[in-house]
Amino acid sequence: MDFDWLIPVIIAVMLYASLYYWLKSKKILPHLFDFAGPCIMIKTEHVGIFDALSRPKRFLKAYATTGIILTILSGVVITILFVITALLTVQLKPEPTAVQNLLLIPGINDYVPSTIAVWLSLILAMVIHEFGHGILARVEGIKVKSTGILALVIPIGAFVEPKEEDVKAAKIGAKLRMFAAGITNNIVFGIICLLILSCLLGMVVPGEHVCVVGVNPGSPAADVNLPEGFVIYDINGIPVSTQEEVVYLLSETNVGDLVSFSGEYRGESCQYDILLSALPGESAISDGRGYVGISFIDPQNILLSLEGLTHPTSLSGFVSSALSFVSMPFATLSGTSTFSFLVADIPDPAVIKEPFLGFWGIVHLLFWSAWINILLGVFNALPIRAFDGGQILREILGDFYKKRGKSEESAYRVCSTVSYVLVMLILFSILLPYLFK
Repeated sequence: MDFDWLIPVIIAVMLYASLYYWLKSKKILPHLFDFAGPCIMIKTEHVGIFDALSRPKRFLKAYATTGIILTILSGVVITILFVITALLTVQLKPEPTAVQNLLLIPGINDYVPSTIAVWLSLILAMVIHEFGHGILARVEGIKVKSTGILALVIPIGAFVEPKEEDVKAAKIGAKLRMFAAGITNNIVFGIICLLILSCLLGMVVPGEHVCVVGVNPGSPAADVNLPEGFVIYDINGIPVSTQEEVVYLLSETNVGDLVSFSGEYRGESCQYDILLSALPGESAISDGRGYVGISFIDPQNILLSLEGLTHPTSLSGFVSSALSFVSMPFATLSGTSTFSFLVADIPDPAVIKEPFLGFWGIVHLLFWSAWINILLGVFNALPIRAFDGGQILREILGDFYKKRGKSEESAYRVCSTVSYVLVMLILFSILLPYLFK
């Protein structure tokens, strides 16, 4: 397992601990810095922006009321998924997840690249989330004491600090709307980003030649370092423009033939002469056809697949698209996705041409904004005490118990039990695979 990331992390933690101790012990700028456990709160009491944004009160109340339903549904779905994950972990015995990949830190997590698009999306998601709480607090007449950034080595979130007395005095509906607003903002903003992304992708222009999307390790193509993304113009001097033409020409080859592939890679003309071998594991009974070891696709087919991903026409198609969306960063950076240009790559213009300058930067920003916002919102809906979903569960159960003349403490104990069970399930799913090694 690769631990190259560990030394810079240790250095960063030591520097952060020193800064934390200095700020807290010397009481440096107490109006600017506060502390929550191991976290540094960088705050401001200038919160007038929430008053300015809370003026369409009727609309915002309706929006946040709908958000309560969305939050509860998200919490139920994500809880069920974690239970299923725990059960599948026992049955399938998967490989352990690398420690750094449990953290949504760009550049540390193997599947979250440290790019401008990712960092902007992460910051935007945190601000959108906390602004939801702050705006709805003012809509409901709850004063906001401060707002700011929460840091633990790096910024890990934003926060809005409502006045506790006002929160306690507020009605149950007002509290639920305030707690649900952050999650609602994240999910709605993520969906909006997906819709815009879907519209933009309809503007791209497909290339006119077949593109190599996979090279099998140890194959004749791999031996000559033929790259993924290579655009094939001709084979043995015969021009090709469709998958069918490439398949036909390769079907006419034999083991031991020297086949010349001409085309371009990243705008540069190149040629690869490949000595064909027999199919791996080929038995004595063989038709003698040569083996290249590449997979390829027509750019038009890439866009057709993309259209199926962005415009599902059935419930099963929607579920498939949702799963593809969630897993796309993992598939892309492990080399198993055709849609790497959505995540971090810029495709060769000969494969897919951008309609205007800077197009792919906007695509990456929209994808990561959608991915981070939706996952942050859904994950925050978990009924765990520290999350918004846990706060909502506590308020609902507390109100339920109170109306029946029972102690609210009993409701809080139920919430604590639910939190502990869920945390144990998550830890179980993470740690159990290490026991299978």
